[in-house]
Amino acid sequence: MKAAVYARVSTDEQFREGYSIDSQKENIINFIKSQSWDVYDIYTEEGYSAKNLNRPAMQRLIKDVKDRKFDVVVFYKLDRLVRSVSDLDKLLQLFDANKIAIRSVTEPFDTTTAMGRFLITLVAAIAQWERETISERVVINMTKKANMGERNGGKAPFGYNLKDGLLEVNPEEARFVKEIFRMYTSGKGMRSITLYLNQFGISKDIRTIGRMIENPVYAGKLRWANNSKMDAIVSEDITHTPIIDLEVFEAAQNMRIIRATDGKKATSPFHFSGVLKCARCGSSLSGYYKKARKSKHYVCIAKKNKGTCDLPMFTESALTNEFINNISPDDPEKFFRLTKDFDFNTPEETDQNDLIKELENSLAAIKTRKKNWLMALGNGVITQDEYISMTHEDTKKEELLKEQLKEISHDQVSLDKETILQLLKSISQLWITATDFEKKSFINDLFSSIIVDVPQSYTRGRGKTPSVIIDEVKLRS
Repeated sequence: MKAAVYARVSTDEQFREGYSIDSQKENIINFIKSQSWDVYDIYTEEGYSAKNLNRPAMQRLIKDVKDRKFDVVVFYKLDRLVRSVSDLDKLLQLFDANKIAIRSVTEPFDTTTAMGRFLITLVAAIAQWERETISERVVINMTKKANMGERNGGKAPFGYNLKDGLLEVNPEEARFVKEIFRMYTSGKGMRSITLYLNQFGISKDIRTIGRMIENPVYAGKLRWANNSKMDAIVSEDITHTPIIDLEVFEAAQNMRIIRATDGKKATSPFHFSGVLKCARCGSSLSGYYKKARKSKHYVCIAKKNKGTCDLPMFTESALTNEFINNISPDDPEKFFRLTKDFDFNTPEETDQNDLIKELENSLAAIKTRKKNWLMALGNGVITQDEYISMTHEDTKKEELLKEQLKEISHDQVSLDKETILQLLKSISQLWITATDFEKKSFINDLFSSIIVDVPQSYTRGRGKTPSVIIDEVKLRS
């Protein structure tokens, strides 16, 4: 009679209960010899829980059962084989169908009788109950620790080292963590950040970068149970040295919300994507990058996807030229002739806009002063005490101004004609120095749609690029 030996141990059980693989195999083989059976093969599982059947050696055992390579499966104790009643039932049905018996070295099971099957099922039920009870206790204790702001184990996240159970900043990695948040909040996408890190030999995929950006550990807090069915617990207190400021972390979370809501519309490197409409069919236009020419283009999606529109593809530079040309300081009304159905705001709303601008200008002035003081500190012109003294009052004013801005609802404020004119007059110069993200934000914040066309006289030809006509613009109200 051929016997299969199955032995399993998880790391904690080996230390807690002495279920070492070697001792199990020794006892099982001695038992097999006492029955005058032959050992067909040994299936060992080290470091695997019995919470399910998804274990390498178990899967190999199941395959060999189906091939009927042995007559009996021998194990030291039933909970080495399974800890779930449902899993036991699956195995019993499999063994019965292939006429294979099971034997425990330490338990008197006989699966050929109804009573024997009942007893083995009862033992499995007790083993499952024990496992679930232990699991519940662990969860309760870990939840308590998390609520107290204590770590529940696990590896230190990138940017930190683990010392005596506490997180300590890893200066070299922390430098890259700061850069990740800086790039993300300045408008760079996950892919750009991933490629940047690869240049320094740091292999992080897009999903990992996403998890890092939303992890409050970098702001000095702890989070637990984020990837479980439970509600994640985030400590309210700073429990270790933060790598980034809380303000930067919150800005990154706001950016994630915007990107989740608007998708590529908010972060695409194509400045006009999200607002362009085709004058010929009414469809949206999408950005398209030509690698050979290293140039950005726009194409009507009705033409791209269905071929039902004849609007030629045009370059972003041609569109930008036309856009800038319509913002003429010599003829300020030229731009407004393109607008339709736009109600400019009332004097009361204009006053509110003026107040917002005044508050924002004050905030900008404070930030500039603080930056200058910081440079003076770095250059040794002033001491640290002098720096703290000089920025203390500005910091209080800054918080007060932010609170005032929060109380004013931007959603209820529309743009007045004079404000739009001032914005448009300055855009020509700003466009030279602005980043892709800043240009994109300007276009999407000011316009709800820009309807474009190409001159009907344009014919395709090698090296020919069509000019662009802006038929109409709609401002955000």
